[in-house]
Amino acid sequence: MSSKARAHGTWVVTGAASGFGRVFARKLAARGERVALWDRDPEGLRATRAQLSTPSHVQHVDVTDAASVWHAAEATRDALGPIAHVVNSAGILRVGSAKDLPAEDYARMMQVNFLGSVHVAQALLPQLEGARGRSTLLLIASVAGLRGFPLLAGYSASKFAVVGFGQALRDELAGTNVDVRVLCPPPGDTPMVRDLPEQPPVYKLSRMFTAEEVVDAAMKGLERDEWLMLVDAKSKLLHKVGALAPSIVDAIVRRASR
Repeated sequence: MSSKARAHGTWVVTGAASGFGRVFARKLAARGERVALWDRDPEGLRATRAQLSTPSHVQHVDVTDAASVWHAAEATRDALGPIAHVVNSAGILRVGSAKDLPAEDYARMMQVNFLGSVHVAQALLPQLEGARGRSTLLLIASVAGLRGFPLLAGYSASKFAVVGFGQALRDELAGTNVDVRVLCPPPGDTPMVRDLPEQPPVYKLSRMFTAEEVVDAAMKGLERDEWLMLVDAKSKLLHKVGALAPSIVDAIVRRASR
């Protein structure tokens, strides 16, 4: 896949009003890409757009609403031309013990994090498949989508679903021009994390990475062949050890969570 030239066309960034999405949009614009900014937050979208140096399109869209996403796909194509690349960064985080977290929080995370990814993929794949050259569908998951963590059961479940969906979709699209990737970053210093009423103790296992560090690693990763993209050495090591000796990772996580 990496041997094919990347298609020319518009980049869609969901969750563009803040966090990883805003930084993706800014860095893509800085290298001359046309960028469409999607989010539910109109004020945040305006603030992001003001930071961009290339033509952009702002679209108010709720990724949990499939019809809204399909409409946004058509409106973006009409405004900026065919869509060739997508960064699905829209997501939410709720923290709490698995036995006490409200059912509404579980449902909301699945709706935004998982079903939002499905809606974005389904609405934009017709344009990605029609791109001339290698197109990109980058789904943002989390290291919590590779291993469940205390106080993050619902979030982990929603991100596990993103990873599984991305892997299955990648296999279904093998041999086509669509390059499906899944990014699993460590905890990021973003408004979503900073605004938490409490931070899970397991976050002690990693320093807080800036959004710039995560996005820089992701953009470099897109030039390589790994479908599952990990940002830092500690995440990569934990993932490898978890596959070979899960009891070691169990002990590390439980000790950090005391």
